[in-house]
Amino acid sequence: MKKRFKKEELIKLERALLAKKRLLLKQRKVTDEVMESTLPNTTGESVRRTHPADQGTENYQREMASRLKSIESKTLREIETALRRINKGTYGICERCGRPIPKARLLVVPHARFCMKCLKEQK
Repeated sequence: MKKRFKKEELIKLERALLAKKRLLLKQRKVTDEVMESTLPNTTGESVRRTHPADQGTENYQREMASRLKSIESKTLREIETALRRINKGTYGICERCGRPIPKARLLVVPHARFCMKCLKEQK
């Protein structure tokens, strides 16, 4: 069976995954800081609350940070899975249909698990 990727290509894709992981981990720290800054203190009031309208803003920031944290966690899991697939030799194969994922797609979304056809069918 012919190898799907040259060694240099896999190294490039692995580096892209690791760079994205580092970026997400940095972003996660910022997200955590936003969530902590809007948490209520021990009296039940927000630490920075000075006006009732500020509470709405803090609630919105906390909700957005929570959603962002969820997306970050999911993407980090997908990156870790992609790194494991590189080590196993199954990287770049659609998890649904088993066909190769186009290299162009992997360059844009290096943690892609599905080809575009299967991704569209999922939605």
